[in-house]
Amino acid sequence: MELQLLVILVVAYLLFGPEKMLEFAAAAGRLLRRLKSEWTALQLELQAQKLKEEFEKQTREGEDKVRSYLGGEKVSEPKSQVQIMKDLLEEKVEKPSREGRKKEPPSLEDLAAGRGPVVDDREGS
Repeated sequence: MELQLLVILVVAYLLFGPEKMLEFAAAAGRLLRRLKSEWTALQLELQAQKLKEEFEKQTREGEDKVRSYLGGEKVSEPKSQVQIMKDLLEEKVEKPSREGRKKEPPSLEDLAAGRGPVVDDREGS
């Protein structure tokens, strides 16, 4: 393959001379640069189209959730970490204590200061 290419280049050099060979090389370089830029533009366009379709899909899903929520259907929403902690504390604190009375749940300030209830995870202790 390399030998064939070398023979073609030598024959072209002898036919056209050094000045024309430089023009051909420059033209080939410009052509390759243009092809590369067009290829890159095509790839970017395809990626943009894919992102646009994904965005439209997520928008439709969001609109459907809003419509179902406004229509009265119950939509499960993720709970925040604070709400999960509150639910866990209420669950543990609402169980009757040894004296048979319920304790008030601690405030968020107490929890942040480290003054929360101590919960024994061992059952039957």
